[in-house]
Amino acid sequence: RAHPPTPSGLPAQPAVPPTMVPAADGLATDSTQGACEPQQKKVRGLAAVAVGFITDTEGNFDYWCRCVELSRVVCFGPDGTLQFVRQDEQDIFVFGGDVFDKGPGDIRIASALVDLKTRYPDRVILLVGNRDLNKLRFAAELGEDEIDVPQPVPTYPRAPPQVSYRAFLDKTAAANGTTAERENVRANRLRWILDHTMTAQGVFEYRRQEMAILRAAACSESGPQPEAPSDEEVAQHFLDSVLKDDGICWRYLHLGQVAALVGATLFVHGGVPPESIGWVPGLDMRYRAPQDGDVCGGTTLPVGHSLQQWVDAMNDVHQRGLQDFRAQPTWREDRTRGGESLLAVTSSPACFGRSVVVESLLQAGTPLPLDPRVEEYLANGGVSRMVCGHKPCGDSPFVLGGRRVEVVHCDTTYSDHGAPDQRGQVVAAVELEGDVLRNRTHIRGVLRDGSLYDFALPELGDRGSIGERGANEGQSDGDAFIGHQTRDGWWIKARLEDGEYHVARSKPGDRNVSYKRVSPDSLLEAPSSL
Repeated sequence: RAHPPTPSGLPAQPAVPPTMVPAADGLATDSTQGACEPQQKKVRGLAAVAVGFITDTEGNFDYWCRCVELSRVVCFGPDGTLQFVRQDEQDIFVFGGDVFDKGPGDIRIASALVDLKTRYPDRVILLVGNRDLNKLRFAAELGEDEIDVPQPVPTYPRAPPQVSYRAFLDKTAAANGTTAERENVRANRLRWILDHTMTAQGVFEYRRQEMAILRAAACSESGPQPEAPSDEEVAQHFLDSVLKDDGICWRYLHLGQVAALVGATLFVHGGVPPESIGWVPGLDMRYRAPQDGDVCGGTTLPVGHSLQQWVDAMNDVHQRGLQDFRAQPTWREDRTRGGESLLAVTSSPACFGRSVVVESLLQAGTPLPLDPRVEEYLANGGVSRMVCGHKPCGDSPFVLGGRRVEVVHCDTTYSDHGAPDQRGQVVAAVELEGDVLRNRTHIRGVLRDGSLYDFALPELGDRGSIGERGANEGQSDGDAFIGHQTRDGWWIKARLEDGEYHVARSKPGDRNVSYKRVSPDSLLEAPSSL
């Protein structure tokens, strides 16, 4: 399908960049440092320092390419590698996690991110998401032969019904006219893990498709075309991706971190629940639903710790968890394995609701208020903004404009249920402009109906209530409406190109989110008390 339009002043979408990953380990071998000259007009008016943020691509290569093309911080170079648009500045790029699943782009997206991080270790931040960390399960779960294995994922509220491995094999056997025992091969076990325990339906075939793309790219046009990867080759690729030092999932996790502080902005994949304040996971944690008498593992930092100390402690445990995984990647006799603590933070029950990886303010598509304890903790630690992904926020980023801390949710998965990839033409760019301690958020993109939006939020520390500021009080001041809620419950999400506003509302307990357009005048007539 054609690429969507882009906001005015930006270049049209190019063809998908070269596969850029001919090397055996899946990483680009050319580290060309040349600036993206065709993209230079994208940065007109951009502040001296900018921070770009993309998150939750989940294997969707087309979406990834459109996000990069819209970005004013990163771009594709002439050789297809990911580069900074401004080579002579100190711009920063943050990827918010969940690289993998749901599309045939896992290897290429992760490879581009790892390559950029390797070349710019101090300017690139890779956060780990639940869909990245949960791949550590492959080592133990693909290494067993039993059919009647325990359900591998802790149950949680509103979880889809669990399908046992035996039930999956029985259904497969009935379709193929065989038996469950005959269908009990590693490839089918992996299909079951992906489809029924990772909400990654069809990813086995997506990986086969991407492996074929990369094989074809590595062959000369005149030479014989390679055969499609076999089931066993696909299964082995998934396993190698976490067990080998050059495995792409392992490299991403090894270079990744749980949280990052950039000036006055905290980046996490999910959010900061009140129970997580000062809490650091422990290697003794188990990836299971709590049993009677269980208590949450980990430690709580002493009173008076700094926010940076908390972030550093969580990132340190992440690295020690990876070492723990490598020391014992397969099952022990008590059915535990190395890296359990990393799996635990992908599960709300396993970490007693304390994980910054999976807890979120977003519930059924609209946000809950930021807990006053969290806002105080963050603000006292010098943070005025939190940027995250993980939970779907509709077809544009969702801003929650707190009194002391601004929260920006950026995961646009499931934004267009009528599109084959559930995203359609939706794309967004979230960028921070200005000094790292005093800056503003600039958000641009395309809604599912093709409408364009482009607006900035007030500078940190300069946000007032709707009643105190007008809709267009000056572009330099930022838009004071965004991130507030009207008295009748509509959240103000985006200012559209024609000056109207994109608003959203959901009812308690209802996952359906309603959207409509409203005029600035209507918002001034009925402001909220926020």
